[in-house]
Amino acid sequence: MVIGLMGGVGSGKSTVLDYLEENYGAYIIQSDHVAKEIMTPGFKVFDKLSKAFPEVIENGKISSEKLASIVFNNKDKLDTLNSITHPGTIEEILNRIEQSNNSIIVVESALLLGSGLEYHCDELWYVYCEHNERVNRLVENRGYSVEKSEEIISNQPSDEEYNHFADEFIDNTFSVEKTREQIDMILSNKEC
Repeated sequence: MVIGLMGGVGSGKSTVLDYLEENYGAYIIQSDHVAKEIMTPGFKVFDKLSKAFPEVIENGKISSEKLASIVFNNKDKLDTLNSITHPGTIEEILNRIEQSNNSIIVVESALLLGSGLEYHCDELWYVYCEHNERVNRLVENRGYSVEKSEEIISNQPSDEEYNHFADEFIDNTFSVEKTREQIDMILSNKEC
């Protein structure tokens, strides 16, 4: 079973991922990690980025600082970067799904909805957390200001949008134990 895990920043997706991995032996694929990995030597994305942005190569590696400074406030350069990294990330995620023998595979990605990845998932799970709790978590755990937290949240899909596409709903506003109970309940009704 391939689960697509959705939820806004601060909703606690990592709590769900950790529990699925530790207790159910799930194979976890996080698109952020995949995106970083494919920007290293040996991957096609690295080769394409080296051609598109030769000035960011230092000691045979991509300097993320240089790359960030080039694409910051330059929409054309950012579009070029995204046109290379987004399809490359999706392709690598699909390869990993295909190669996995795990009975549960979880794909966590901000690109999930609208990227085509959602069509490769058997189910979409939405991890919800009450708005003020999300802000508190971002302030406490990541050191963001309330203003920055609110801005990030407002630039993500709404709860309604996530919920519209979700097959399963997990409320992660409260304790870790309650979240785990919900996961156990969902999986007790599945064949995986």
